[in-house]
Amino acid sequence: MRRPSTAVQLGALAAAAVLVIAATSLLGYQSIGWRDVLGDGPRAVIYWGFRVPRTLLAAVAGAGLSVGGVILQSIFRNPLAEPYTVGVASGAALGAAAGFLAGWGGTALLGIPRLTLLAFAAALVTMGVVYVVYRLCGRGQVTRLLLAGLCVAYVCSSGILLATYLGDRVVTNDILVWTVGSLGLHRPRAALEILVILVPVALYALSQHRALDLLHLGEALAASRGVRVEATLWSAFAAVGVLTAAIVANCGPIAFVGLMVPHAARALVGPATLRLLVVAALLGAAFLALCDGLARSLVAELPVGVVTNILGAVFFLYLLARGGNRHGA
Repeated sequence: MRRPSTAVQLGALAAAAVLVIAATSLLGYQSIGWRDVLGDGPRAVIYWGFRVPRTLLAAVAGAGLSVGGVILQSIFRNPLAEPYTVGVASGAALGAAAGFLAGWGGTALLGIPRLTLLAFAAALVTMGVVYVVYRLCGRGQVTRLLLAGLCVAYVCSSGILLATYLGDRVVTNDILVWTVGSLGLHRPRAALEILVILVPVALYALSQHRALDLLHLGEALAASRGVRVEATLWSAFAAVGVLTAAIVANCGPIAFVGLMVPHAARALVGPATLRLLVVAALLGAAFLALCDGLARSLVAELPVGVVTNILGAVFFLYLLARGGNRHGA
């Protein structure tokens, strides 16, 4: 029997992702049906004013984290790499914690919350620090870049703990809720702000798919095939860093999406970066929207980061069990 073409498979997957995203917008502690959506009652106001922007934010953030995960796993040649392992998310969280201490939680500048701007700026500064640490530790090995990101992330985590200790109970609670990761920001522009960065990053990755495939096989092989390893490495790192900064600044650090989804996409279409990017973006959008829908449906609404952390822990156990079985075999 002839298998469907790649275009047909991607079209079917895109349609399924759209259906999942649309269906999850109805989920919540207060149930909403399709008839309520088409009416003009209070439930329609809740749906169009809160559920739709939040679901779109989940879809765009999930797609961005998944695309970032595909890129980083290719350049680091590490299946456990994700956008939050390079220190950018921790830097953004530290910036937000400092903003809460300064009392900037409810103020805005040019229509964008100061907290969001501060988290984004702190993430960009963190990228610069990672670059400096990488240079000081020695160039030429991509593993050192990953280790530099982890070291900076630990330092930022210590800063977050200090900010939590110094703040009063209200500030401490705000920092805790934000650092868990939540999509409860009722800002219709949030999804658009991430999308403005996601589109060029995705186009860049698609244009560099051959270089990313070769880097996944090794730096020496990539260099022998004409890939400018250093330039590609840093351009990819910068692209993912800026994208992660935008996502974390608007949603907080939502972990494990960029780790789990690329694995699922790779199981469906294989390791080729070109198809992997498209499939991961679709799966990531549907996955995070579904996780947020489940978080809203519980007795007490949970931040979506709690759901992704639980699923991420289960996924890690699966990877350990699979690796152990293979090693034993």
